[in-house]
Amino acid sequence: MDIVPLIAAKGSVGVTTAALTLAAVWPEGRGAPVVVECDPGGGDVAARFGLEVIPGVVSLAAELERFGPAGPGDQVGGHTQELPGGLRVLVAPTSPEEMRLPLERLAEDLPRLALGEVDLIVDCGRLEASAMRQRTAVLRLIQRCGLMVVVVRPELAALQHLNVWLPTLRSLDVAILALLSGRGPYSPEEIAQTMDLRVIGALPHDRAAADVVGGASGSRPDRSALFRAARPAGAAIAAVLGRSLSAPVAPPPLAAAVP
Repeated sequence: MDIVPLIAAKGSVGVTTAALTLAAVWPEGRGAPVVVECDPGGGDVAARFGLEVIPGVVSLAAELERFGPAGPGDQVGGHTQELPGGLRVLVAPTSPEEMRLPLERLAEDLPRLALGEVDLIVDCGRLEASAMRQRTAVLRLIQRCGLMVVVVRPELAALQHLNVWLPTLRSLDVAILALLSGRGPYSPEEIAQTMDLRVIGALPHDRAAADVVGGASGSRPDRSALFRAARPAGAAIAAVLGRSLSAPVAPPPLAAAVP
């Protein structure tokens, strides 16, 4: 099992849609992944698809608190719910306060769980301002995973926010991949060169496909531009997971304005 955390800096959106879409197009050789909501601001999936919040991250955290990461049975799978299209999701409550304790537990124990060949795609929401001053639960989780995917708009404001965060993110000593969300004036090549980031793809804003990414009855999101763009991004992530993750090379100084 590998864990793939997705997170966005201020000014960027679409992390939940990106996580669900990547799960839907995940390379077949890696099995069907589970999407886990670890957004400190609360989850969206339960409300979006009319699900209860239990089972989910709250019930998993309670089991981990009681038994630890070596408890009986399939500790993650036993707390998932299935979306109409078959995706399995570990949903979170919408309240940030209700997420606080479960997230602290998952940050400690989620990377220790062994679940065969099932990968976890973790929706970490947006970076919290407090994370600039301390290692929050989300940053501790990411550090234990060895990899992160940053979802960012290819627009100046969002890229500048990400640029401010990069020293903190690089201090985690993990592989950092960038996934662009929507259109902007800067190409993936420009962003990769200027910010010294590996850009694995660009997801278009496809509202119709995003609305049915969970597999609503009668929908064919697999034919959408969103899914077509997500497939090579998923393959790029899988390629990184398929080899040992090494510490990133220290980047050269960046220009004052990005890009």
